[in-house]
Amino acid sequence: MDPDSGVILARTAEGNAVALGLLKCGKIWLCPVCSATIRHGRAEEITRAVVAWVAMGGVALLVTFTARHASTDKLATLMDAIQGTRADKANGVARRPGAYQRLITGGTWAGRPERGLTGIRDRVGYIGMIRATEITVGQANGWHPHIHAIVFLGGETAGTRADKQITRVFTPSDSAMAEFEGHFRSVWTSHLAKVDRAFKPSDKHGVDFKKLETVQDAEDLGKYIAKIQDGNKAISPANELARGDLKQGRHGNMAPFELLGRLGDLMGGVPEDEADGHGDQPWCRAAWAEYETATKGRRAIEWTRYLRPLLGIEGGDTEEDDLDVLAGMDGLSEFRDGVRVDTGAWHKVTHRALDLATIEAAEDGRWDDVTELVTASGARSGAVRRLSTGEIAEVWEATLATLAERREAAAARRRVEQAGTADPGN
Repeated sequence: MDPDSGVILARTAEGNAVALGLLKCGKIWLCPVCSATIRHGRAEEITRAVVAWVAMGGVALLVTFTARHASTDKLATLMDAIQGTRADKANGVARRPGAYQRLITGGTWAGRPERGLTGIRDRVGYIGMIRATEITVGQANGWHPHIHAIVFLGGETAGTRADKQITRVFTPSDSAMAEFEGHFRSVWTSHLAKVDRAFKPSDKHGVDFKKLETVQDAEDLGKYIAKIQDGNKAISPANELARGDLKQGRHGNMAPFELLGRLGDLMGGVPEDEADGHGDQPWCRAAWAEYETATKGRRAIEWTRYLRPLLGIEGGDTEEDDLDVLAGMDGLSEFRDGVRVDTGAWHKVTHRALDLATIEAAEDGRWDDVTELVTASGARSGAVRRLSTGEIAEVWEATLATLAERREAAAARRRVEQAGTADPGN
């Protein structure tokens, strides 16, 4: 981030090692390291939002949307069907909505205010939702992209766009909830059928609803849903949405980072029958390349516009916001001790692939080993300098000050964008 400051390897009060001052790629779809940190931060945001809404007396549902798929289906085609496509103004290509966007459009949903007619949106008090897209793949059944969404219901609002405020919280009637669920199921399956009849799921499996009951449930990340399981681990709704890096593919499928891990093992010489997962190296390589292409330019996690301020949550969903999450998560704890490594020396360390060993040594407080690893990379021993707790805190405070300036600039940009943008479907 700053060549003059070098890289700070610090140990937190909990004994974890962090590398401060490094630029990070921030690729939530592709990088196991950045994805884990970003998704952890996003999961905390989602948890705060659910807790806040349930505490106010609102209703929150975890809704899972799936499409029928086969081994011959391309991931990009399936993603377009469920998530839609983005506009390409340079080439004159208009944006096409997917099944997800269709859920909250049209007169049945929004009503016809000019005629004094309300829609399903008003009867259930819809205020927005948080959407996360998850992907798995297997040789037998191919790509399986699906959407998890937390839907916030039971609210009345006044105002428009960024000035919108919640004026009343209520419990939707059973009939309104049945109408809402029926609408979501009907719109989701019918749109997929229009794209390709082979994509149409059954009414039973296409859309699944689970209600979040209480604040206590929401705060207990293993219990406040009907025991959603991932292997032997209970997954909270926040983690179900955000922590795609924790997922293991079900029914013989692999999550993307499981696929990447197998590919790495095979490229490293591990026999096919000993490496986790399935598929030979050419198949795994082709699958990963297809995954990279199909996810490019898409958001893994996205909130309905203006939902964040309604629930008192700051931030946004852009790649810049993800980078802010990455930087902010580095400083969640007090620092115990650490070292500074010159920028040039750190380049030598990474060139020799000694960075992981160096960070592991820092995590154990083996500072002499850190120096030996740096010098083994070809750098001089003076390139490593021990830092006091106060010195580390001073460097980090300067980094946070720069980060705060970036956040304010991003917030100002969002205010300008929101002031001039219509509020679609909300």
